[in-house]
Amino acid sequence: MYYDALTTAAVRDELTETLSGGRVQRVVRPTDLSVGLEVYAGQRYQLLLNAEAQSPGVLLTDIKLRRGTEKPSPLSLLLRKYVEGARLQAVEQPDLERILWLTFSGPEGTVTLVCEIIGRLSNIILLAEDGTVMDAAKRVPSSVNRYRTVLPRQSYVPPPPQAKENPLLLTPARLREILAASESEGRGDRPLWRILVDGVAGISPLLAREIVYRALGTVEPDGSLDDGALSRLVTTLVDMMHLPETHGWSPTVAYEVREGKRRAVAYAAYDLTHLPDREPEVEGISSAIRRVQEGRQGMDAYAQVRRRLRGMIAEQIKRQEGRLASLRQGVVPADELEDLQRRGRAVLAMAWAIAPGQRELVAGPDELGEEADGKTWHIDLDPSLTPAENAQRYFREYQKRKAAAEQVPSLIRQSEMDLEYLRQLDTEVTLAENRAQLDEVEASLQEAGYISSGKKAGRKAARSGDAGGPSILQGPDGTTILVGRNSRQNDEVTFRRAAPDDIWLHAHGVPGAHVIIKNSGAAVSEETLLMAARLAAYYSAARQEARVQVDFTERRHVRHIPGGRPGMVTYTHENTLVVVPEPEPPDR
Repeated sequence: MYYDALTTAAVRDELTETLSGGRVQRVVRPTDLSVGLEVYAGQRYQLLLNAEAQSPGVLLTDIKLRRGTEKPSPLSLLLRKYVEGARLQAVEQPDLERILWLTFSGPEGTVTLVCEIIGRLSNIILLAEDGTVMDAAKRVPSSVNRYRTVLPRQSYVPPPPQAKENPLLLTPARLREILAASESEGRGDRPLWRILVDGVAGISPLLAREIVYRALGTVEPDGSLDDGALSRLVTTLVDMMHLPETHGWSPTVAYEVREGKRRAVAYAAYDLTHLPDREPEVEGISSAIRRVQEGRQGMDAYAQVRRRLRGMIAEQIKRQEGRLASLRQGVVPADELEDLQRRGRAVLAMAWAIAPGQRELVAGPDELGEEADGKTWHIDLDPSLTPAENAQRYFREYQKRKAAAEQVPSLIRQSEMDLEYLRQLDTEVTLAENRAQLDEVEASLQEAGYISSGKKAGRKAARSGDAGGPSILQGPDGTTILVGRNSRQNDEVTFRRAAPDDIWLHAHGVPGAHVIIKNSGAAVSEETLLMAARLAAYYSAARQEARVQVDFTERRHVRHIPGGRPGMVTYTHENTLVVVPEPEPPDR
């Protein structure tokens, strides 16, 4: 399922029709990364804004939203001040973006809640009337994103637009050029729907399959397309992308039988004609979304364990982020250290001019020569100390800060590695498929010292091997592919099972699986490389993204980070693929 641009537009219409002019009666914080609003608009409605990576989105819910965290965040305090008691004036969506702007007007003024629904990068941002960020569910400093920060008192900058074709301007001729470019880049084996996802803005995999099916009668047509087929494809695509203007929504839920039970597995704001078991014309897009979310929760027998582990990990991440911020503030610039030495030397040089009980020494180039560095110095003195003792006070402070400055970079690096490891464990909680794998995450938390080892279940499961080993698959050309599903398995596949000339893959810039192609230096078929890349993307924190960058290199170029936790590596000589995250065979 995908909370795509059309879903966002359908939610916009639903909220405009249902809540416009409504008064916010209550603001709650169900989780660390979500906001709940009780809105009265003829009757009470519960509106959930969720920036959790596993289920981001904005929807009306049929249950009363309650506070899930004891301590209010700065954002929730601001929402209670500016949004509680205010009226919802407008709900807007930038063209083809998964972003909603909710504007409220109340006694404290006009504010806007920006809901960015973009997978693991999802966020909820409160803006003042002048477009200044007041606060956000996730603050994004320059150390995390150099190109787009999200911090209080800074101007809001929207996410960069997609560098893809505008679907409303697409023509058959331009589509043929996109297909030809895919062929010339050596990616002609990709399904047609995937080419649409990669090349046209606002198209999710689910929508792309529906467009292809409606136009051509099959999700994966064989052979090249004639002019008639291209024309039908473009007409269908443009018609679908005009739905936000025509408001011709038909919310639909699709079902599959899993483990003997029929469960909701996909939703859309339009009829999913390419899926056989579906219920069209569901009452509202929010209802369709809820059904699928409830189906997912019903299939997850370990939801409670996941929530508990995520809570523990989130607490440790918050501590490490605070420690890292403190360490970075404690870095003393080299010129400040040199100033301490200069002050000490100046006090010694001018000791003859310092009277008993004097509190400040003022000296410039005339008294200190080149030591004054061309400026007048105002040097604090302790009146209870002699000039020599005051000088020694500055020299001791210099030595103390110098020693600290030498230690801080290594402490910062260790804290950064701890944060990276915690985020990896959080991803492992999301991707775990059984209780033993979740127990292994808990054991890793215990072994790293993040939680007490009073409970032995996790450690016992991890050591007994119940969590299983790395996944072993066969590529299209028969080559073996290994997939590490957690930190320990990542270490195993990369450093114990892989040969130096095997191919190593990993999703770029996010926690995830180490994937190995056991080719032993032999040429790897493009099909096998793409399969391994899709696996690396699927078993990563970027699973919910439409496209994911995956790096690959020879295993000989992968190194364990000295002092790092299991599975933490650096690598060089990499190339990059952009793929749709999918297990094999593709889950249709």
